[in-house]
Amino acid sequence: MIMVKAIIFDCFGVLTTDKWREFVASLPECQRQAASDFNRAYGGAHISKAEFLRSIQELTGRQPQDIDKTLDNETNKNDDLLELIKTLRPKYKIGLLSNVASNWIRDHFLSLEEQKLFDNFVFSYEVHITKPDPDIFKLAADRLGVVPSECILVDDVEYYCGIAQDLGMQTICYRDFRQTKTELDKLLS
Repeated sequence: MIMVKAIIFDCFGVLTTDKWREFVASLPECQRQAASDFNRAYGGAHISKAEFLRSIQELTGRQPQDIDKTLDNETNKNDDLLELIKTLRPKYKIGLLSNVASNWIRDHFLSLEEQKLFDNFVFSYEVHITKPDPDIFKLAADRLGVVPSECILVDDVEYYCGIAQDLGMQTICYRDFRQTKTELDKLLS
């Protein structure tokens, strides 16, 4: 059995609520894939924020300022998980991997003290790769100085977990703190 040396956490849907997913779920089914494609292009820095907002407006008819206001309201921290990460930090390398289109996580979401809980950040807008591309998972492991088989990925998207598993990572599909802590304890024991 390979020893776990690193744990990689997703941000949206794990460390905070995922307003984007809620927004997409509110759209008619016929608009969801296009909206997701625009978000992936924005998160990978392939289109600007203005292009993203304009594309979503054209798709949904919603005004850019309303879309921006809805998506910028990402303030619900998962304090229980951040406390758990503090206890894991001395023994494991900790990474943060996120499809994010700006430096919002560093500039507005995590305090400087909370940022120190992570050994490395992989943000899609910086590396121009987005999940589910396998290369972003490999990059997250590489930046932590480990191979994928030495990692556990905690993400709330089952499909992303499946891609990571194909690379050899162990995964936990986040549903809530209690379930995640229970599964993490099992994998680490």
